[in-house]
Amino acid sequence: MKSMKNNYSGGIFLTEELFLHDHYLKSCTARVKRVDGMRVVLDRTVFYPQGGGQPFDKGTITRNGEKFEVLSVRKENGEIFHELNKQGLAEGDSVECAIDWDYRYKLMRFHTSAHVLARVLSNETNSLITGNQLGAEESRMDFSASSFGMEQAKGFEEKANQVIAQNLPVTVSFEKAEDAFKRPELFRLKSVLPKNLSVLRIVSIGDFDVQADGGTHVANTSEIGRIRITRTENKGKENRRVYWRLE
Repeated sequence: MKSMKNNYSGGIFLTEELFLHDHYLKSCTARVKRVDGMRVVLDRTVFYPQGGGQPFDKGTITRNGEKFEVLSVRKENGEIFHELNKQGLAEGDSVECAIDWDYRYKLMRFHTSAHVLARVLSNETNSLITGNQLGAEESRMDFSASSFGMEQAKGFEEKANQVIAQNLPVTVSFEKAEDAFKRPELFRLKSVLPKNLSVLRIVSIGDFDVQADGGTHVANTSEIGRIRITRTENKGKENRRVYWRLE
């Protein structure tokens, strides 16, 4: 399984992405591999880099009691760059990474709820997701449908909450890309994952949903609470947007 983890990072093992396997890991020790101004690359990290509609993790990197605030986290060519609020770290330094857990956990709850809602929308409207943006207080999702309104949205909301109330387990597995791309149900986004990945990460919500995904999730739908769709928007001829919060 280790080789699969390496390939998921683009085929070159540059930064070990601990969050891919343990979404509840709040901290880790690491070593600085490279310094680029106020950005550092570590050999391993618990910080999720922005991508797939999920924001980057917030938190701190500490060396010998000195804290560096993490301003952003981005993935570039297999390396994960942590932008800090000041300079001072050097190559070879041993550091302690700690994420803002309250913020991460909100995003985890929203991300799993997004998968449930996306499956409901797909089942009910036969549409594809054209975009999404997770937030800690409110999230949004775009999908390819020609007509949509709040009355219909409330019906989707109720169906999603019925699924969430089933307390379904959320699990992660890895699958060879050549096999995964033969399963269209894994890809509800209008633009699928890059074809150059040799291994894909699969997130399953009980028997209700399965999807290729690289983000962080709760372990059971019971942790989500309830979703509440707050408003809808018409974003074009074949594009509708829904906003939702968690209760």
